[in-house]
Amino acid sequence: MKILLALCFLLLSALPAFAGEKETAFERIMKNGTVRCGYWVAPPLIIRDPNTGAMSGAYVEFIEALGKSLDLKIEWTQELNLGTYLQDLNQGKIDLECGTGWPNALRGKQVEYSNPVGFLPMYVYTKGDNKTIPDDLEKLNDPEIRFAGHDGGTNSLAQQKFFPKSKLVSIVGDAPATEPLDMVKFGKADVTMVSSMEGNNYLKNNPDSIRLASTKPVRVIPITISIPMGEFRLQNMLNTAINEMLFDGTIEGFYKKYDIDNKTILRVAKPYEAVQ
Repeated sequence: MKILLALCFLLLSALPAFAGEKETAFERIMKNGTVRCGYWVAPPLIIRDPNTGAMSGAYVEFIEALGKSLDLKIEWTQELNLGTYLQDLNQGKIDLECGTGWPNALRGKQVEYSNPVGFLPMYVYTKGDNKTIPDDLEKLNDPEIRFAGHDGGTNSLAQQKFFPKSKLVSIVGDAPATEPLDMVKFGKADVTMVSSMEGNNYLKNNPDSIRLASTKPVRVIPITISIPMGEFRLQNMLNTAINEMLFDGTIEGFYKKYDIDNKTILRVAKPYEAVQ
């Protein structure tokens, strides 16, 4: 009788553990056959029609093709907030951050990343008619230089690492991606760092408002997918499909379709080919 009671106690004590076991993102995706994607608007990679909500762009087509290769439906669920998207991802509000990832060491403590599908060179920009900014990047590490950057953003992290003596003009994390360039344009900051893609897009809408402070990139950012922390089964599945699309030229086809040259986005070298 005592043995029977002990067994019952062990079984009952184990029930909450089973009952409370959390469904993984991988299990949820496999069960529903749908991937809920969060995104940013970043032409020509990610474009959203303001009237119809239709999504297009080279990265959008990559994600859609990725879903098709895995027999999964892609649902563009919501535009993300830079200040909360990591929490949204890990809390299951979205399944993946399908907005080019932008990995950095601090974010890597909270999420996993897929293999890269390209790389964005990041440059320092200044106001178009500002002739006082030196061409030598090392000279920007000066207390007189005002550097605009989002809280926790790649530009702020670059300022802290490469130009720590400069003055950081901090921008709230949920401000628009164009805000640092706006601050440079209106003289509220001397410089900021963005990708050449962002700089080119800004110049299309604001001709001559900004210019490159140097032709040398400060750093290069991998274009990836952000995955909830610990979701290694999901990560491996995505990487297998990504490699297939890189090796068969599918991803390169999307870049060419949107006229994205290999200076705006640096290509991934195939492991069986010599790096050019």
